[in-house]
Amino acid sequence: MKKLLPTLRHCESRTRAVAIHLLLDRHATLAMTIVFSLFFTIVILAKAGIHPVSADSTITAIPPRLVLSGKPGETITAQLKVRNDSEVSQNYTVTVEDFIVYDTKGTPVPVKSAAGNRWSLASWVLAPDLIPVDAQTTQTVNIKIKVPTTALSGGHYAMLTYMLGGDIKPGELKKTASLIGQRVGSLIYFTVAGPVTEKLNLIRFAIPSFSEKGPVSIEGTVESLSDVHVTPKGSIVISDPFNLKVAELPLEVGNVFPETSRDFVATWNQKWGWGKYRADLNLAYGTTGAVATATVFFWLFPIRLVIYSLIILVSLLTIIILLNKRSKKHQEELEKEVQELKKELEQIEDK
Repeated sequence: MKKLLPTLRHCESRTRAVAIHLLLDRHATLAMTIVFSLFFTIVILAKAGIHPVSADSTITAIPPRLVLSGKPGETITAQLKVRNDSEVSQNYTVTVEDFIVYDTKGTPVPVKSAAGNRWSLASWVLAPDLIPVDAQTTQTVNIKIKVPTTALSGGHYAMLTYMLGGDIKPGELKKTASLIGQRVGSLIYFTVAGPVTEKLNLIRFAIPSFSEKGPVSIEGTVESLSDVHVTPKGSIVISDPFNLKVAELPLEVGNVFPETSRDFVATWNQKWGWGKYRADLNLAYGTTGAVATATVFFWLFPIRLVIYSLIILVSLLTIIILLNKRSKKHQEELEKEVQELKKELEQIEDK
């Protein structure tokens, strides 16, 4: 037995060494797999034209939107600014494009200028093609807007954007994430003087018909049939079951462009309610003081809480009644025993 012990210890040591070696091989294989995966991922993304956006290439457009107005035949001058927040001097390509709004969030999407675009502005804007900006400095960009004599009254819209690198063509903007990430600019809202139509339709104003507890979400959608962008502002007044005002929620929808719709949301941060409530929406828009209104009713009532409370209350009352009955029965039994004892005592005394 003593001769076998060294052999067993040797075998155990070799087994441990082999296990450690296998474990290290697994970790090394996993590490190599991760490295190669990252390498191939970077190569694939590079071939696809997607490159990491460097923090050193930060561009800031000032202001984010520019609101101007003029008459047909006039030339309007304005100034924009672009800031280079990087540590090196950079050249920015300047592009002016019309934009439209596809979604109901008010997101502007650049489009190529079209002769039939009623709201087009890009062809009127004169701006430099290239802007050199020193490191950590802000450069002024002078632009001119030549309004045609045949320009239709109302709103016209474009975006002036800056893009790092003078050798990049505007048509390549949507091909790579890096270019989109580095492209910033200002939206230009230009109103041509003259008679315009300002009309806003409220096509949706909705609140959940029944809620057990708050907060209460309020949603809606407005549609513009105007010749110019409008910016509806107003409030939502909440009244309780007794028709008493309990809250007023300020509401700003944002810019609603011609022939587009835009969603709005609001929240009533009331946790508990006890009945049927009323919400009155009032949205003022345009230059004539027009107002869009709507009213909805909704319930805010903690039905489950009430049911649970009633169950607990009924249970407590049942327990109390049962205890009272038991106590009364027990008292009657005691009184009966007392009467029996009295009779026995009287019988003993008589004897």
